[in-house]
Amino acid sequence: MICQIALEVALRSSNLFPLMAFLLVAGLFVSLFILPIGYTYDETCPRCLSKGTLTCETCHGSGICPVCGGDGKIVLGGWCSACNGGGKCYTCGGLGSYTCTQCWGRGFLTHWMYTALGSTVALSIINVFVFLGLFTLAYIGSSFSLSFNEWVYQVEDMGFWFNRSFMTWLFAKHPERWVKWQTAGNSILAIYLGVILFVMFSLKQVTGDSLVIGTLFGIMIVGLFSSLFYRTYTSRIEASP
Repeated sequence: MICQIALEVALRSSNLFPLMAFLLVAGLFVSLFILPIGYTYDETCPRCLSKGTLTCETCHGSGICPVCGGDGKIVLGGWCSACNGGGKCYTCGGLGSYTCTQCWGRGFLTHWMYTALGSTVALSIINVFVFLGLFTLAYIGSSFSLSFNEWVYQVEDMGFWFNRSFMTWLFAKHPERWVKWQTAGNSILAIYLGVILFVMFSLKQVTGDSLVIGTLFGIMIVGLFSSLFYRTYTSRIEASP
């Protein structure tokens, strides 16, 4: 059932829309590989201060077992159970230090960040796919609702406010208006959800300036995409018998 509805969505689009949509989305994907969408910079490791190692807290850098003092024996000549008689610190193995686990011995941390262009490309791709996903869900939902509410065909005029059947009525009686409502609403929602998803998964890789610029240009691109979607979709409806 869902596959048939998805196929109908595709068939009701004109031949121009799939081509233009493909070129737009493909262009965004190509940009991920050929344009400078990100950069890296090094930061001194705040834990080891660029040394790459940390002084052992157990032996304070001496490498000697703090239990037996390096003798390997304790009172009455017994073997030291902490170091197994070796006299070496049981934490660092006698080295007096250990590798920093934050930078793994490099002494610095490498950060990857989105450029303004990178934020634009990433947000635009997310917005476009979220828009298409929301529109498909809306189509499926309206089709499903119509199958249980065929009485809407008998209604000449239906008020909008607080009416759960309004979109179903539009879908059945005025598909052009239904597409207009869905395009406008889903465009706004796609931008909102796209920013949330991008921030959730890229919060540490994007600056405030890049996020703002990417959001503004992402709005323009999803607006262009949704406008193309609306015009070609409605033209297909008008051309259908």
